[in-house]
Amino acid sequence: MLKNSYYNPNIIASLVKLGAPVVAANVGFVLMGLIDNAMVGKLGYVPLAAAGISNTAFFIATIFGIGVLMVFSANIAAEQTRKQAETESLIGASLIINVLVTVFTFLILLLIHHYFHIFGQTEAVNEAALPYLKIVIYSSIPMFLFLTFKSVSDGHNLTKAAMYGTFLALGLNVFLNWVLIFGNLGAPAYGLVGAGYATLTSRSFMAIFMLLYCVYHKKIVFYWTTFRTKIYQKHIKSLLALGIPSGGQFFFEVSAFAGAAIIAGWIGEHELAAHTVAIQLAAFTYMFASGISVAGMIKTGETWAQKKHQKTLDIGRNTYFLVTFFMAISAILFVLFRFPLVRLFSENIEVIAIASQLMILAAFFQFFDGIQAVSLGLLRGMNDTKVPSYITLAVYWAIALPLAYWLGIHTDLKMTGVWIALTLALILASVFLYARFMNITKRQLLH
Repeated sequence: MLKNSYYNPNIIASLVKLGAPVVAANVGFVLMGLIDNAMVGKLGYVPLAAAGISNTAFFIATIFGIGVLMVFSANIAAEQTRKQAETESLIGASLIINVLVTVFTFLILLLIHHYFHIFGQTEAVNEAALPYLKIVIYSSIPMFLFLTFKSVSDGHNLTKAAMYGTFLALGLNVFLNWVLIFGNLGAPAYGLVGAGYATLTSRSFMAIFMLLYCVYHKKIVFYWTTFRTKIYQKHIKSLLALGIPSGGQFFFEVSAFAGAAIIAGWIGEHELAAHTVAIQLAAFTYMFASGISVAGMIKTGETWAQKKHQKTLDIGRNTYFLVTFFMAISAILFVLFRFPLVRLFSENIEVIAIASQLMILAAFFQFFDGIQAVSLGLLRGMNDTKVPSYITLAVYWAIALPLAYWLGIHTDLKMTGVWIALTLALILASVFLYARFMNITKRQLLH
């Protein structure tokens, strides 16, 4: 018999306890980008646009790998509920996959840097972007290492470690930006390139912090002998079988937003700068949804492995309630404070005008962005990644990108049209993914 439990204080409390540090770590990670853009924006709208398109290119290449690594924490959490002894080999398999993902991504990034002109940006933006991107490329290595050990820690329900590491790195990043961008404390003023050096150093610190935490924490089953001698081939295969479709989910969505940035650059430098500002602010609130999603993923990973399907359904419903509540608050703040928020990044009147309009659309799609993010996390915890990857492929590539190009380039809507296309894709993704989660869990309960 199906039960209704859309709001359970105990489940909400457990999700908040587990997810709050994840949210904090995610927010800290995005704050690095926000602060980078705010400080780079003081140099002018061209460096701001260059940073925006460079980071867009960076995440086009890295997001697939990030999606692959995302399945680790749920699988580690599930393994602990069944076979404690195999957790060690599962972590070792995760490290092997991390190496493969890092090498593959690094090569893709080098190709993107070499053929950067294919993005069709203005000469001024290209000239500013390439030196910055060349430095940021190397930060992909510590970034993936950090994410792998973060998954190991999260899978053991130790979610605070990544939060501490991220906020320490955030402070380091702000300080290095101040020194290297503007030439304080006697250092040369590197401008945008200085922000690249700061990013590389901060991500390296994060990786070292999480590596040491996982190696020395008593609760985490990890030994260097794991890496050398105890890799189970079945774990590598199972993680890749789940991780590759998961990577596809991330890639299809993020590449659609990256495509929007490229289209913005075709429309004009002011439009690209405005898009950079609005999407960074939207990404900030999305990190809350992402953190809630990770908490839901870990919890469903545990209950689904134990075949507690009613508990899985209850966790899902309460996760949806939590993310909807937060996104409603975010939407209100976006509308009320859109002008002050935009002015934090640029003093250019045209950039402010365009970005403030986009913030209204960002407020609207907050709800659907949160629901689709949570749905993907819950389904990932249930080891359902293949069909969701098809859904994301259809809504973002078959609908969002073509529509964004047509509305942005061939109509007077321009950037507003681009964001309308993105919003439509998020609405469709949230509907289909929510329906899939509910259908799977209810079907199991009725058997």
